[in-house]
Amino acid sequence: MSSGTNTTTRIGILSPDIYFPVEDTEIFREVLNERERETGVILNQKENGVYPLVEVQTSQLWFDSDPQKDREGFRTVYETGTLTTGANNIPHGLTITTFTFTHIFGVITDGTDHVPIPNGDGGTGDSANILIDGTNIVITITAGYNNYSGHIVLEYVKT
Repeated sequence: MSSGTNTTTRIGILSPDIYFPVEDTEIFREVLNERERETGVILNQKENGVYPLVEVQTSQLWFDSDPQKDREGFRTVYETGTLTTGANNIPHGLTITTFTFTHIFGVITDGTDHVPIPNGDGGTGDSANILIDGTNIVITITAGYNNYSGHIVLEYVKT
C-alpha cells in the first residue's frame, strides 16, 4: 500500500507499514522526516469532531472557481434557549454576504424526546424548521415542541 494524497480526490492514505533503514542514519532521518510530513498532511485533512460555541475550522476543503485554491470549512454551534411556539430568533453574528452555508442542522429536546432540525411533521402534525437571515437563526416550531431547547450547528465557507 502506498502513502500520500490522491491528486484527484485529495484523500490522504497513510500506509500502516514502514521500513526504516537503521543501517544508514542519514537515510533513516530522511525517511522519518518524510513520514512525519505525510502524517501531518493526512491528519490535517481529516474533518474534526469539535463542536464548541465558537467558530472552529472543520478541516473540510471546499472547491473554488480557481482549481488551484480551496476554501476552508468552518463550524459554529449555537444554543437555542427555551423555544416557544412560532418563530424564535437566535443572533448568529455572521456577515451573511461573506459566507456560503454548507450544512445547517440541529436537535431539540424536552429532556425525554429528541427531535432533529429541520423536521417535518413525521405524521404528528408538529414541525421544526431553520431559516438563516441576515442577523438571526430563525427556528420556527409548532405547539408540540413548545419549551424544547437544544443546539444548532452552522457549517460554512467564507467567500
